[in-house]
Amino acid sequence: MPSKSSITKNKNIASSMAATMAKRKGQQCRVYKVKIDESRLSAKQKEQLKMLFVEAKWLYNDCLNWLNENNGKYVSDYIISKQITKLDKDGNREQVELNYLGSQMRQSVIADLQRNIKVLAKLKQNGYKVGKLNYRKEYKSVNLKQYGTTYKILSHNKMRIQNVHGKLTVNGLDQFINIDGIEYANANILNTPLGYYIAITTYIDKDKIQHKPKIKGRIGIDFGCTTSFTLSNGEEIDCTIQESDRLKRLQKKMFRQVKGSKGREKTISLIRKEYAKLSNQKTDLTNKIVAYLSSFDEVIFQDEQLQHWKVKNGKSVQHSVLGKVKAKLNTKQNCHMIDRWFPTTKLCTNCGTYNDNLKLSDRKFVCPECGITDDRDIHAAKNMIWIYDNIVVGLGRTDLKRVEMEPLVRQICLSSQVLSAKPEDTTL
Repeated sequence: MPSKSSITKNKNIASSMAATMAKRKGQQCRVYKVKIDESRLSAKQKEQLKMLFVEAKWLYNDCLNWLNENNGKYVSDYIISKQITKLDKDGNREQVELNYLGSQMRQSVIADLQRNIKVLAKLKQNGYKVGKLNYRKEYKSVNLKQYGTTYKILSHNKMRIQNVHGKLTVNGLDQFINIDGIEYANANILNTPLGYYIAITTYIDKDKIQHKPKIKGRIGIDFGCTTSFTLSNGEEIDCTIQESDRLKRLQKKMFRQVKGSKGREKTISLIRKEYAKLSNQKTDLTNKIVAYLSSFDEVIFQDEQLQHWKVKNGKSVQHSVLGKVKAKLNTKQNCHMIDRWFPTTKLCTNCGTYNDNLKLSDRKFVCPECGITDDRDIHAAKNMIWIYDNIVVGLGRTDLKRVEMEPLVRQICLSSQVLSAKPEDTTL
C-alpha cells in the first residue's frame, strides 16, 4: 500500500500538471532551433555530445531486445538502469554503463520506443500491414525533458546541457530570449549532417504576441510547373531550388567507389550534408512564401493533385516546394481550399461559357462567346475567388467528380445571373 507521502506527492504532481494544461490553453507554442558552435567545443565536450547519442542507441536497442526475448511483456515492465547489454563489433554481448545519459534522458528514450510501438499497433488496427521495429544503427534526437535540469539558457549565446562539461556556445538564441514573458518547456538536441542543433519548445501568452499587419484584400493562387505560383493580382512567385553542382559530383563519385569502403562512407556523409543544406533552403523558402501569402485577408487556392504532377513533369515539381506550401496554407485560418474538380482554367465567369478547346500549350484564355482575353494562370486564380464566393458547398476535400460539377456550376452560375438563359451553352 502506498505511503501517505507518496500519495501527497502524486496529488501535487497531478494538480501541477492540471494547472499547467489550463495555462497552456491561453498560450501559443513555438519551437526555435539554435546551433551549437562546434568550433568552440573542447575535445571533452565533443566526446560527451557524441556519447549522448551512442548511449541512447544502446539503451533503445537493449529495451527492444528485452521485449523480443520476453514475449508478452510491456515496455513499462522494462527496468531502466545504468547497466545495460550491447553487442560489440564481433557480435558478442557485453555489459556497459551509461555514464553520459541522465535519468530523464533515459526515460525519454524508452518513451520514444513506446510511442513507436503504439503507432505500429494503431496502423495494424486500421488494417495496414506492419512489420516489427528494427534495431537502430544511430540515434538522432535526445529529449531534454526539463528546463533548468537537463538544459538551461545562461546568456545570449551560452547554454548548459546535463552531463556535458562546461558552457556551450550556441548561435540563434537572439531569436527569442528577449521576448517578454516567454516560457521554456522541453528541448531536443539533434545530431544532423550539418552538426548539433537544439530545438527549444517555448510558450508565450496569446495576448502578448505581436501580429504582423494584414494586407487588405483577398488573393487567388494558381499552382503551376513553369511558374510555381501565379496570383490573381498578376504577381508571379518562383519556388524552385535546384540541386547543387557539388551534390551531382559527389553522387557520381559515390557510384564509382567500392561498396563498404571508407572512402565511400566519407562521400555518403558529404552527400548527406548537401541534402541537409538543400532541405534547409527549401524550408526557409517555404516559410517566406507562406508568410507573405497568409498576410492577405483571405487566400483561395485549389486542391491540386501534385503527386500526379511529379509523374508527368518530373524534376520541375520535385525541386520545388509546391507541396510544402500547400500543406502549410491548408492549416491557416484565412486560407480556403476549393475542390480539385472545379474548372478554374476553362470556365469564363463573365458569361458562363466552358472553353473545352483550351489546350495546355495555350497560355492565353480567350472566351469564344464574349471574347474576354486574359493570361491563362491569372484567369484561373481570379476564377478561384469567384468560385469561393458563389459555390461555398464545394469547399474542402469533397473529391466531387467531374460529371457532378456540371449541374452544380450551371445552377450556381444561373442563380448568380452569370450564364445566359440557354442551357446548351453551359455544357462542361
